[in-house]
Amino acid sequence: MSALLKEAINELVIRHGPSTTPVIEPAIVRLARKLPEGKGDLRGAKNYEEIAVRLKIALGRGERLSKAQARDGAWCLWETKVAIAAEPDLLDPFLAQLRALKHKASSRALAFSYLISFHAGGPGFAAVAEALRDLASVMGEPFEELHRTLQIFNEDQGPHLIGDAAFAERKSPAVILEEHGLRLQQVLAGGYVEPCARRVLQRAAEDQRLPALERLEFIQLVAVKSGTQKLNFPTHKDLVANALLRPHSGREVNKTIKDRTLDFLIALDGLGDPRTKSGNWVNIPEARDVAISWLTEQALRQFLDVVEEVNPNVNWRYRRKFWEAMHARGIISGAWVVLDGNGINEAYRRFGRNVRFGRFSSSSSGVQAGHAVLLLRIGAGLCVEWSFSGKCRFWADAQRSGAPQLYEQYYDAGELKTGERYAPIEEIIHLPHTGLNAWQHKAARRIASMTAERFNSRDYM
Repeated sequence: MSALLKEAINELVIRHGPSTTPVIEPAIVRLARKLPEGKGDLRGAKNYEEIAVRLKIALGRGERLSKAQARDGAWCLWETKVAIAAEPDLLDPFLAQLRALKHKASSRALAFSYLISFHAGGPGFAAVAEALRDLASVMGEPFEELHRTLQIFNEDQGPHLIGDAAFAERKSPAVILEEHGLRLQQVLAGGYVEPCARRVLQRAAEDQRLPALERLEFIQLVAVKSGTQKLNFPTHKDLVANALLRPHSGREVNKTIKDRTLDFLIALDGLGDPRTKSGNWVNIPEARDVAISWLTEQALRQFLDVVEEVNPNVNWRYRRKFWEAMHARGIISGAWVVLDGNGINEAYRRFGRNVRFGRFSSSSSGVQAGHAVLLLRIGAGLCVEWSFSGKCRFWADAQRSGAPQLYEQYYDAGELKTGERYAPIEEIIHLPHTGLNAWQHKAARRIASMTAERFNSRDYM
């Protein structure tokens, strides 16, 4: 039951005295019992802009505040045009009066205002936190227990302790607060939860022991609004990417987990695909490198797996063996696949609805159903590998005008064969598949000339 309603009921009992006959509990009292604890201490339907102006005048005159003025004034510290917390000459006497009043409802209102508007280092928060520590015993539960166990009114230590508890128990900070008795949604979605969640994400980014699938599900729980692709706190986008990717740097991760993680990150507001939205990843180079590495491997699988499913061919295994060997050697620094309608449907089925790829333009000619193209950045050059009986083509300079470019949305099929006023330096037919004249040897020699690498045929044949 809310504190204000409890006070009102007590006053009525005192005023009218106990009844000798059974009293039917009024509907308003029954309703109040169902309200979350503290609901009555929240900001009411009042004109707080006017209240803030009157409060500033009263404090400037050195007037003594009533309990109602103190309670309403708690909501005029940060969110009104006249922000009392921004002016120490006003905030200090206001807090001094709250300390002197020792009024439960006013103290609780101050606590809720602090938690909802919290911004570490912001104007007045340190002074208000100090006052709240002094008033914790006046407020009653859940604040006494929250401050005793989690230092909720310590603006630095509190978020760290709550974040650490959330990380240890694999729960969101809001759930930790809720389990300690703080159940008001305005608080659980308020500013105080932001540094708590930040602490969780920072801990996750530094801890390699968290299993990959559990990591993904936990970060989603902490960082994302339920049922959406929107972050609880948009400023956490870099922290989310770091928490999901940095611990996997240089480590083997299950392909399904990679695909699910990429599908999640690419769909997030503010991030997207680092190949096409590189500016969103500029401050997180290590996470970006992991994402690019995973996306390169995924693009290779898109080409090999989708084509094999759409147009099965007994000789496709030779292509798979060759390109997987080249990827394992680390000579592919970027990859992008171009698909037709059949391939697009299969890619969505296999890799999720947020997967990215190129498409053939509507003006393209000579594209068969199920056709696909794989563009590979190799050294300073480029390889364009066609499916079916298409050729494997190499360009020496990927940066030269007229060379096909990775990460475009639409492609003309003709330009993927001849370039635009810049022809490929070599075209290889995928025959024969075995023997001294196998196409793989020719492709390996060309790649060696582009990278200065040397290959053993046993690895790619």
